[in-house]
Amino acid sequence: MNRAILVVLLASLAGSAARAGITVAPEARGSALFDQANAAYLSGDTSRAVAGYEALLQEGIASPVLETNLGVAYLRQGKRGLAALHLERALFLASSDDDARADLLEVRRGIVDKLEGETDEPGLEAVARILAPVPGDLAAVALIALWCAGWTLWALHLFRPRAALGNSVAVCFVLAAVAGLMTAGAVASHRMALKRAVVVAQAARAREGPSERAASHFEVHEGTALRVEDEDQGFRRVRLANGLTGWVPAATVELVVPRGWSDQRRL
Repeated sequence: MNRAILVVLLASLAGSAARAGITVAPEARGSALFDQANAAYLSGDTSRAVAGYEALLQEGIASPVLETNLGVAYLRQGKRGLAALHLERALFLASSDDDARADLLEVRRGIVDKLEGETDEPGLEAVARILAPVPGDLAAVALIALWCAGWTLWALHLFRPRAALGNSVAVCFVLAAVAGLMTAGAVASHRMALKRAVVVAQAARAREGPSERAASHFEVHEGTALRVEDEDQGFRRVRLANGLTGWVPAATVELVVPRGWSDQRRL
């Protein structure tokens, strides 16, 4: 970041922030802007706090703590859609973040949409949360290495049969199978995450087609989590947890994982 870096964050600010429900990130304590945004939040100036957090995001910072604090600030303003969005992003960056998870549960308690038969999304969400920490890249490399090693050892075993070689072959293939499952799980989790979105508008009519003239049979409200299945003519086809589908204006829902997020710097 092109900013002066402070070495130590004031201890009093850290303690007050913890009591107020926001988190002070060790890796972000050197950011003067981050500190100022936290101080603004603690003083009750949530507008200034939000502006500070958003400014950090505009600089290309991807941090679970930053996303959590921004979500909490939006929640204090009563903007549950934006609060849910940023808390979802915090959990995408750090699936084990208990603070973000607790705050997200608080947001969901006030969401207007109470969906009946929520059998789809909770299961997918649980799978995504479990698989999120899986090191997909490392698992894929391990899969290739173990698979090649297994066949190489098998070829040696055919020419010079030995118990040790046979056991090594079995171990390589078993570990390759595990690595394969981890790779597949990471890919599945990534695909689910890319489709997950949150309604940020107060309300949006879900229509039968990508047009304002298409019939509408239900509405979705801010903070509701859903999946984006398609896009067309400024509309997004979304699927709710209970299986309902419809087309809503693209601007009314935000993807949890925005395009180009991989290019941002992580803290």
